[in-house]
Amino acid sequence: MLRTPQLLPPRVRPADIPRQILIRPKEFQKELLDELRYHQAQVIYSTDETHWLQEDRFEPAWADCVWRDVKGLEFDSITDAQKKLRAISPRWRYFGDLFHRRGALIAEGVVSKKKQQPFRFPSLPPSASDPVFTLADEHWILYSQSVSRPTMNGLIPFEENKDVPPSRAYLKLWEALTILGEWPQPGERVVDLGSSPGSWSWALAELNARVVSLDRTELSPKVMRSTNIEFRRGDAFSFQPTPMDWVFSDVICYPEKLFDYVHSWLESGHCQKFVCNIKLRGESDPVLIERFQTLPQSRVLHTLHGKHELTWIHHPRLQQQKFVK
Repeated sequence: MLRTPQLLPPRVRPADIPRQILIRPKEFQKELLDELRYHQAQVIYSTDETHWLQEDRFEPAWADCVWRDVKGLEFDSITDAQKKLRAISPRWRYFGDLFHRRGALIAEGVVSKKKQQPFRFPSLPPSASDPVFTLADEHWILYSQSVSRPTMNGLIPFEENKDVPPSRAYLKLWEALTILGEWPQPGERVVDLGSSPGSWSWALAELNARVVSLDRTELSPKVMRSTNIEFRRGDAFSFQPTPMDWVFSDVICYPEKLFDYVHSWLESGHCQKFVCNIKLRGESDPVLIERFQTLPQSRVLHTLHGKHELTWIHHPRLQQQKFVK
């Protein structure tokens, strides 16, 4: 049962400190709540912008961002708070959810004044590795040194290319790769399934990867001119597993079909790096999402540049999540 903001104790105690803080999505709050209920996640407190979880055994796919391994820090004054924060890290990011005025005064001594600006892919925001903090009450700070996305609220602004790509769909790919913290390197061989009109193929070609782009319909003329793209006409899932550095898919299909297809790739051993969008039909299905999440070395997330869909990422650097109810 989710609690209302009024149920937060007047004075936070160590027992009230959450293990995870979820940044709530603006458009998909129902989907997140359904996912939390399915996993029987213990939400100990909710604000207008966050949910506080009692455990950190899994990363909810629909959260805009997850602060992991949250810790509490008690302080007496603004100066004391700044001193204790600097003892942990010289630089911080501040999330002004509760007690914003007091938190902003603390932030003046530990947070860079630079406003977040759109940045150029491929890169990471300059502050991506800085820990984050917020206030639970006037004398308790909640902080995390392990944030699931490069920005503390999940929003990743990019410098967009409005001339060549035929749609803004490439922003979903940029976002997923930025969250992963890795992207195809020059000369790597990648396949883009269901690629037309070609935004993802364009983005991959810009990285100087060798792109096999597969669809029944040709790519836009500007994208087709790229010397890094080999276009093949055909059904996306007719492409059989073969040695590749990456597999990408933004194809519209039933999630079950995508699952069976990528599972055949994993069994083949021909590729270890995947970024595939899961196109959902109607309401979100936590059972279906969990099938993708429990694949080895996998992560499922909602990109803020995407719509009612999720992104499955598989990569050797990812750890297996545990879903113990």
